[in-house]
Amino acid sequence: MYKRIAAAGLLSLAIAAPAQTPPAAGLPDKASAVPAWLYSVRPGDTLISLGQRHLIDPQRWDVVQKLNRIADPHRIPPGTVLRIPASMLRSSPGQALLKTVHGSVRWREAEGSWKTAATGQTLPVGAELRTEALASATLELANGTQLRVHPGSTLVLDTLSLYANGLMADTRVRLLQGQTEITDNPGRRAQQNLRVLTPSAQAVVRGTIFRVGVEDGQTREETLEGSVGVDATGKTVVVGPGFGTLARAGEAPMPPRALPAAPNVSALPARLEQLPLRFSLPSARGEQGGVLWGQVSQDSSFDAILAERTSGAGVLSFADLPNGRYILRVRSLDALGLQGLEARHTFTVAARPFAPALQAPGRSATVRSPRPALRWTSAVDAARYRVQASTSENFAQLLLDQPVAQTEWLPTDDLPEGKLHWRVASITAQGEQGPWSAAAPFSYKPAPGQPDLGQAALRYEADALLLELPAPPQDHHYRVSVSATAGMAPEDQQQDSSDGKVRLPRPSGGAHYLGVRLVDNQDGTAGPPMLQKIDVPSRHPYMWMLGLPLLLL
Repeated sequence: MYKRIAAAGLLSLAIAAPAQTPPAAGLPDKASAVPAWLYSVRPGDTLISLGQRHLIDPQRWDVVQKLNRIADPHRIPPGTVLRIPASMLRSSPGQALLKTVHGSVRWREAEGSWKTAATGQTLPVGAELRTEALASATLELANGTQLRVHPGSTLVLDTLSLYANGLMADTRVRLLQGQTEITDNPGRRAQQNLRVLTPSAQAVVRGTIFRVGVEDGQTREETLEGSVGVDATGKTVVVGPGFGTLARAGEAPMPPRALPAAPNVSALPARLEQLPLRFSLPSARGEQGGVLWGQVSQDSSFDAILAERTSGAGVLSFADLPNGRYILRVRSLDALGLQGLEARHTFTVAARPFAPALQAPGRSATVRSPRPALRWTSAVDAARYRVQASTSENFAQLLLDQPVAQTEWLPTDDLPEGKLHWRVASITAQGEQGPWSAAAPFSYKPAPGQPDLGQAALRYEADALLLELPAPPQDHHYRVSVSATAGMAPEDQQQDSSDGKVRLPRPSGGAHYLGVRLVDNQDGTAGPPMLQKIDVPSRHPYMWMLGLPLLLL
């Protein structure tokens, strides 16, 4: 049995549960196009008694006799199947139960005013249901059929009729915009008829699971179980499980095409600590350009949809969700916009309290102090912080692990030389720790030490002070200063030397101070000075040399 869609003003998807008994022999095929009740005769039944129990006009039992070619209305063999048109049966109006409502969902009767929908409410025939963005609702019919109405959808309950004391149902709903997922007649009860109308086609479904979407004047149908007959402009295609079709207004439905395979979610993270939430998925067969559709909920039925997104480039991104456990369902889209088979992934959001931003030392910075100041920004909802430093990227071996009340901290012990990593997490007043900040690598490189002046030699010429030092360490140079004060301020003279040879103008006679530092060529960091008090002789008309070892202060 299959579902049929026809484009003649409206797209109609009709769903009828398969009969549990065969139709009466000899009845024309066209009779099956009219809703009819198939009744299996029981011992003692007569057409007259059946008319009295079930017909609008009990005297019209003779019409039933003619339709079913019954010779004797008083003696009907038990087990005989009678077809009785629904138009002859007594009927009562049914109702649709709003099993779940999430977000902004409204409804109205006919052209009446809009009202807020609520879980547990019943909607009458003619009711129109509308879901806003990120809102959803699930309708349940008397036979257990469920219609899950997606965000941004409009659905009208055209017909909700029950016949023969509920033994037969005839239901018609109109999907004007959006998407609905339908699980038809899950109990496989006999004589349950459901029609879904859309603006561009008609479909007939019998005990199946399928999706219908309406957007920009075209109808999308995707069959998950069973078969669907889609009819538009008088042409019909049968869509089997795992296939879909598209019906544009005024055009025949496209030939069924295989739905994209379910995306591979095996590599998606189980825990996300940073916002926005990003899910990158590999390409799936049949998708076009990596377009993905996804929804997030906290329940497996997806009655309450918390986020919905369609995105390209194989990535789904959701701006924000509170801490908690969630389920992502994701489908690939093909070139026609048909949604493929579904994959699900359970994940946990643990992004709060937010981690602070690290300020200093910055990423890949070099510090010269063994106890550098660690600074970070203030974070919302953080009462205190936790600071860690390690020699490894995975923080397997910690150098420090310290709770801190402020946004700056000085280590109490010297850090080892080399490449290091640090990170900070926020902690709420209740003691809940949030995710770690992105770790920042930095390097500790000790500042140059004091130079060794044991082998230095100082001499004077008539107009120059000459200093000969040992060759500096690799990647370093000397910085030599002369000052009249022990504090080396101000400096009267300064000169850098890469080979240890220094020539300065000769100071005036008397006491002076000579300072020598090692300077790192890479970043210009200067080490502590080695100071020497020198007595500069008065000038003489001849050159003389003082080669005595320098006495260190």
